[in-house]
Amino acid sequence: MKPETTTRVLISFDCGHPSEELLQLLPRLLGTRPLELTGLYVEDEDLLRAAALPGLREVSLNGQVAEMDVNRLQQEQAAEASSIRKSFEAVAARMRMQHRFLVTRGRASEELTRIADESDFVLITRALRTSGLRPRSGVHYDGLLRQSRNILFVNEPWRSGSSVVVLGGTEDSLDVARRFSEAEALTVVLAAEASEPQSLEADSKLLDVERRVTLAEWTEEAIADLCLAEDARLLIVPKTHPLDWEELLPRLMDRLPCSVLKLC
Repeated sequence: MKPETTTRVLISFDCGHPSEELLQLLPRLLGTRPLELTGLYVEDEDLLRAAALPGLREVSLNGQVAEMDVNRLQQEQAAEASSIRKSFEAVAARMRMQHRFLVTRGRASEELTRIADESDFVLITRALRTSGLRPRSGVHYDGLLRQSRNILFVNEPWRSGSSVVVLGGTEDSLDVARRFSEAEALTVVLAAEASEPQSLEADSKLLDVERRVTLAEWTEEAIADLCLAEDARLLIVPKTHPLDWEELLPRLMDRLPCSVLKLC
């Protein structure tokens, strides 16, 4: 993060309007430094190009079928961006947070990665269970995951699950888990690999961890099973670990119902 006193937070609204509940998460995760929020809405050029293809049909939620209309789609995107902007600005103003809102047009993944480069923390909402919406797949965020950046993927609805699962035991990840779990009344579960001794900095904090479990190995299957067994609301991925998180995280995001915090 930059040395100034403000933490720059980018919030991507792919899947709906901002909620005060989500913005209230940020101080719990990021501490006491003032936050500078940037809301982002991307008018997706890939969608507009697809709509312009001849013979393409649109099926509404009520089963009606019609030809795609590019002009109408552009108007709908503009209207949605305006509505999200108003909601975001109202919530940020109530919370007295410095904020701005950006509307860009381009390939959604590329625009997100480009604008995230100016931020310290990225919050992405993914509507897993909202009628009519499908979340973007994990590979959509490949470019973003390659950046050295703290990222929270919120798999909505947020208020589900009763624990925070921490992989490994770095001081930073345990501090975040403890601060967040206290605010949300959740249990902290520290997962360690059987063959990997705990670091000294983690050992000094283990007395404050409610539960400790051991995994035979760090695999997609094992991590997914752990989150299910522990009824996780949030999975915290450590900043240092020999696993290739750029490859593993997209698969986990498509599989897990809980939210995922990647620390850099």
